[in-house]
Amino acid sequence: MKSDISGFPEFLPEEQIVFSEVMENIRKKFEFYGFVPMDTPAVERISTLLAKGNDSEIYGLYRLADEKNTSKDLGLRFDLTVPLARYVAAHFGQLIFPYKRYHIAPVWRGERPQYGRYRQFYQCDIDIIGNGELSLAHDAEIILLLTDALQSLGICNFHTRINNRKILSGFLKTFAEKETVTEIIRLIDKIGKISYEEFDKAVLQQKVSDNDLHKIRSFLEIEKRGRNLEVLKWMKTLNFNEEFSLGLLELEETLQLLKKMEIEDSKVKISMKLARGLTYYTGNVFETVLDDFDDLGSIAGGGRYDNLVSAMSDKCFPGVGATIGISRLVPKLLENGLLKANKSAVAELLVTVQCREYIGSYLKIADKLRNMKIKTEVYLHDKNLGTQLGYANKKGIKFVIIANEMELLEGKVVVRNLETRKQETISISTFSEKIPEFMEL
Repeated sequence: MKSDISGFPEFLPEEQIVFSEVMENIRKKFEFYGFVPMDTPAVERISTLLAKGNDSEIYGLYRLADEKNTSKDLGLRFDLTVPLARYVAAHFGQLIFPYKRYHIAPVWRGERPQYGRYRQFYQCDIDIIGNGELSLAHDAEIILLLTDALQSLGICNFHTRINNRKILSGFLKTFAEKETVTEIIRLIDKIGKISYEEFDKAVLQQKVSDNDLHKIRSFLEIEKRGRNLEVLKWMKTLNFNEEFSLGLLELEETLQLLKKMEIEDSKVKISMKLARGLTYYTGNVFETVLDDFDDLGSIAGGGRYDNLVSAMSDKCFPGVGATIGISRLVPKLLENGLLKANKSAVAELLVTVQCREYIGSYLKIADKLRNMKIKTEVYLHDKNLGTQLGYANKKGIKFVIIANEMELLEGKVVVRNLETRKQETISISTFSEKIPEFMEL
């Protein structure tokens, strides 16, 4: 899935088919939960992107023809949540709240390309936006949907790590200066990407003492105290400040809701190392990882944001959302045989052409099949039957229709299964009954 530009992947046909099927499967799952589709331009104003983004990640946009004016007022979106905030602020009068939307589209980030990380990649976003208030039950609903969507792809060995930004922020504010708390949270988010030596050095640069650094390191290992119940029990003995206590209450309530939704305890685990780097998160944050592939990083993640729209509107629109990173997920599943890229066609059936003077008849046969919701391709290149059957085999098209002049004049065709070699002569007038039966549709 390499292209000649680093960080901008592209698929071969058989891989793209799998990618599109996964994307469609996720789309259907989103709609089963009542989320409606939404789309926004790939380009946003730089001021919008900078409202909650990181300028080092944003690609600016300008016309090559404007050689003397290279100022960048526009940029490519780096995620799908900031455009959502702009969209809600612009259209809140026409939206029904809670507004539940999904958005599946590419985003662009100026990152250093590496395994599992790209400069262009697809996100499958779901978000729920409230008007003035939004129940914590929606946080749990998002995690439930992520779990359901991944399981529908045949993925079983995964779990979701969960934390609350108020817990981290409240804890850090007990000894760190307010302006450095955000930067320390960013560093916590990088754990796993940088060594602990690099982490320690960077934290000490934030005017944190050696003793307080030790407190941070100990706090980040809190999940070693046991399962979620044991971790929560120990955290309740801590009484740092009101922000910390509120975050703990939100986390506990969300876990209780997930239990009521019959999400297994093993599928959701508290982790203080989870921070989510983007600054707009204000409450619960979560990331999903594959148990068998630690090197891949998270394949899904999100969280609660209560102030995202505040930079664009004086109204309060709290929200919670998540994204599934299929550009990272699908290649890993293909690489390990968990998804199969074994066909180069979406067509289920190929109509071969033996007599080119009857091309109109072959096209009418194909049209009849398409009206039956059967994905059908017609071989229009002037080649012999053997070459046409070979083409179908190479592309993974299982069924073919073969008809010579006499059969066409009699209103009949031969339908053949290329895998089993079974074939049957069928009257075109009985297509609607016989073809699905032969194909076992």
